This record gives sequence, structure tokens and C-alpha cells, in this order.
Amino acid sequence: FLGGWRGEWNLRWFKIPLQARGLGLLAVTLGGLAFLNTWDFPVALALAGGALVLAGVQRQGWRWQALEEFLSLALPLGGLSVVLYLPFYVGFASQAGGILPNVTFPSRGAHLWVMFGTLFVPLFLFLGWLARTTSPRWKWGVGLTLGGISVLAIFSLVLGLLAALTPEGQVFVSSQGLVSTGDVFAEAWARRLAFSGSLLTLGALIGLALALLTATQPTAEIDSSAEVSQPPNPLPFVLMFILFGGLLALAPEFVYLRDQFGTRMNTIFKFYYQTWALWAVAAAFGAVTLWRGLRGFSRLLVSALLALSTLAGLVYPALALPNRANDFLWQTPEQRTLDGSAYLREYYPDDYDAILWLRTAPWGVVAEAVGGSYTGYARVSTYSGLPTVLGWPGHEGQWRGTYDLQGTRMQDVQLLYETASWEEARAVLERYGITYVFVGSLERSTYRVNEEKFEPYLDVVHQQGAVTIYAAP
Repeated sequence: FLGGWRGEWNLRWFKIPLQARGLGLLAVTLGGLAFLNTWDFPVALALAGGALVLAGVQRQGWRWQALEEFLSLALPLGGLSVVLYLPFYVGFASQAGGILPNVTFPSRGAHLWVMFGTLFVPLFLFLGWLARTTSPRWKWGVGLTLGGISVLAIFSLVLGLLAALTPEGQVFVSSQGLVSTGDVFAEAWARRLAFSGSLLTLGALIGLALALLTATQPTAEIDSSAEVSQPPNPLPFVLMFILFGGLLALAPEFVYLRDQFGTRMNTIFKFYYQTWALWAVAAAFGAVTLWRGLRGFSRLLVSALLALSTLAGLVYPALALPNRANDFLWQTPEQRTLDGSAYLREYYPDDYDAILWLRTAPWGVVAEAVGGSYTGYARVSTYSGLPTVLGWPGHEGQWRGTYDLQGTRMQDVQLLYETASWEEARAVLERYGITYVFVGSLERSTYRVNEEKFEPYLDVVHQQGAVTIYAAP
């Protein structure tokens, strides 16, 4: 339907200058982003709305109607993106549970530069060059930046004061070794002043981007009959990337999403991930623009700075890659592989052979040891493709937004392996429809495995070394 109709999308009081098939394609794409990673959706939706606004700005300049244009696209587009993937949202449960103030943990400037220094160098050089060659609107840039930071700071303060009235807030106050809420906030703002490098860096970057973005002027009308038409100016779109990235990095300095971690760790991770993607594109564009626009000593100096920052950024991958890839540079060609299960073949050959057998076995639920994330647990289900009773409990809780759905699965798996009663074991097998019971080195080191109860009732379908696989009828 959306692909067949080529008209414009009309609303009651204004229209979107976008063909319906374009709106449909955007909705499918943005909805898919939300389905894969919810955090991508609002950023991509804002970029789509911002692109529409900037297209209007280049035609008519800045005006208040731009806000209406943004909403005219964002609201129907956001709603349609959700509707197209409605079956996913019906059963979706997020671990996010509100917004909390970041009172006592401002980012240190050194840490922010360690994270983004490779991108800060080309971005600041690019923005500085633009500021010299154009006419930035400094009042708008500085005013909007200071106003936005002030609003965030006040919101964080009010949120913190409200939280301090709750029992959990009083526990936090006492955990800081202080006696009153006022002492906590006084100490917090002292730390914020002591670690002001990150706020100054982000404020400067956002202020520069806003001063340049608000200076965007409408381009002259282009004759559509001309043989060669001038393409739209890409600079406002790149500046929008820099601005949005700065706002995403700035937000966790004052607030973060409440989740199962209880800290701003996950908010930092998700927001910085988006920031890196936006700034990386803008930094690449800025570096090429500087290379083309500069001459003589300036070009040589900027090139040297860009080269040094790039080399500094390559220190981590150059050192971490061999470490994380088992020193692959010194391995033989036969040892180098992209197979994630190769470590099992080398260090746990019996487990590996048993998993290979399960890949060819009839489909069924497999029972294996349950343990922490980023460990060897859940290895059987991971590499065989068969479902298990419970994977990594921490990640299962994060993805589902609650630990309630896990119920007693962890305890039941332990009971299955340790109990001496066949009746108790059979109850667990029936409750979860378990077809295969995997008994390997990890199961034996995790539980006090009692195999005697299995032998009279379950068939041994695979046995090699320290690994035995039992199959239920």
C-alpha cells in the first residue's frame, strides 16, 4: 500500500514533503532497529526528523514552523514503526524502570578523552576551521548550550532531592558516609567542579556545533531545467551528527536510566555506542574536508595532528587483538580460525565431540550446568543449537526485564544433577521437556553429580572420556 501510492502524506494542519513510499521504507527500517536494539530507535527517529527540518532550513531558513515539520514526521513515523512490529511489543518487557539522577559520578575529562580523543581531534579541528571560514551565531550557540546544561543540572538536582525523600535515598546518603542530603549534594558539586574537564569538552563541542548550525542560511533557488544542479549543502547534516552525539554523551552526566545494574554503566555503554557511530562519520567527513580545504603549513600541521590521534587510537586494537585472539600472529595457519568453538576442541575435546554429536541428533531440550555470564556455561546449547533449560541467568533477566520468568529453573537443574531420587529427577525432566542430560567436566565441577539414578531409566546415547549424554524416553 505504501509503496504503490506516490502522493504526499497529509495531516490536518500541515503536510510532510515526503512520498508515502519513503515514509513506509523509513518505518520498516526504524521499526527493525527498535526490534534489534531499542536504544537505536529514538536516535534514528530524531535523525530522520532532523534531516527533514534541515532540508526545510536550506530552502527557507530557520523558522518556528520547523518544529511542526519535525513533529509531523516524527509522530506518524514513530507510530507506524511500532505498529509494523506490534507482535514484538506485545510480549516485550524492558529492564528500564525510570530515570535516576547522576549526583556523585561525573565523568573525568581524561577518561572522556581516552574514550573519544581519536574523534575529538578531527572534530574540534573541523569545527574550528568552519568557525574561521564562516560566520557562526555565537549568541545562539553559547546561549542554547548553557541553557541546555542548566536545564539538565536543575532536573538532576530536583530529581535527586525527590529521591532523597524515599527510604532508598536515605540508604544512599548513609552509604556515602555523610549525615544529610545537603552534605551529599555539596560533596557532589565539589566533585563536579574538580572533574569539570568532561563538561567543558562537551559544552565546547555542542556550543560550536550549535553556533554553526544555527548560522545555516537558505540556499538560492536552483533552476530545475539546468543541466547540472547543485547538490544540497552537507554541512548542516554533519553538524547535526556532531550535535546529537554531544547530547547523547552529555545526558549521562546528569541522569541515567534505572535498570538491573543500579548504576549508570549500561546507560553510558548504550549512549556512548551511539555517540561513537555519529561522531565517527562526522570526524571522517571533517578530516577529508580539512585535507581538501587547507594548504601549505596549515595542511601539514593538521595532517600531523590527525595522524598522531589516529595512531593513538590504534594502540588498543593493536595490543588487544592478539591478546583476545590467543596470540594468533604466532599461530600456525591451521590454528588460526574464526570458529568460536575452537577452544573447546583444543582444551575440552570430549565436550566438543559430544556437542558435534548433538548437532546431528534429533531435536530436543538439553540439560547442562547453569552459571554466570561470560563463562563456559551454556556452551552445549550455544554450539549445538539445541535449547536449554536456562542460559546465563544475568543476561536472561536483562533481556526479559525481570527474573520472575526464570522461576526455579536454576534450582531445578541443580536438583536434576544432585538428587539421588529418580522420582525427583523425572519430575524435572517432565516439567521442562528435557530430552538430553549432558554430564561433562563443567557439570561435575559445578554440582555433586549423582549419575546412579539415571542409569536404570535413561539410555546412554553418547559416551566419550569424561562426557556422558543420557536421553529420556
